[in-house]
Amino acid sequence: MKKLILTAAATIALSGAAHAATLTFDEYQHGDVITSVSLGGGITASVSASGNSNSSPDQAWVFDTTLSNTQDPDLEGPFTSDGVNYDINTGGALIVQEHNGAPDDDGRGGIITFVFSQAVSFLGFDFLDDGDVLVRDNNDNAVRVGTERGSDFDNFFTSSGLLNWTNVTELSFDFGRDSGAIDNLSFEIAPVPLPASLLLLLAGMGALGFAARGRQTA
Repeated sequence: MKKLILTAAATIALSGAAHAATLTFDEYQHGDVITSVSLGGGITASVSASGNSNSSPDQAWVFDTTLSNTQDPDLEGPFTSDGVNYDINTGGALIVQEHNGAPDDDGRGGIITFVFSQAVSFLGFDFLDDGDVLVRDNNDNAVRVGTERGSDFDNFFTSSGLLNWTNVTELSFDFGRDSGAIDNLSFEIAPVPLPASLLLLLAGMGALGFAARGRQTA
């Protein structure tokens, strides 16, 4: 089983003065360990995890939900949001790993934490399995979301587009004493202001260019 320490990349779409970023984890392998993520524009976040099982390596692992015959059938897609229509497909998702074997979310719960290098806006995420998760940020925003508990089918819940938490520098996903996975974390990133020194340099270069043009026309 591979246990690579990887940096996850975000799918980025530029939109005017700001850009959107969604962490999908689809480009990684089943069992990859994620310790940091990139949201583009030089913005990164460290990723840490803490499991409640004695055997947990306290790491966030990628679980490929397109596979079958895994250690956790509850995370094998396709998923449904209503118990009837199995029409929701997802790829890689992030779990708190339970042990040092094959990928398996910690049945006793745990926490995944993101600490960002720059404040971002958090727009929402997807949640998989049959428990719930409490999400908090550094501004005391909190939301608990979950799927139907104790069901016989693979569950899916999305809050993407429903949240708009601004000035977020830290996010924690607390599964309590349940298992589960997170996916499609959505953010909006404000542009990084240019340093004052760079603005002065650009202004100076512009002034020099204007002066040189004046001399040529004199």
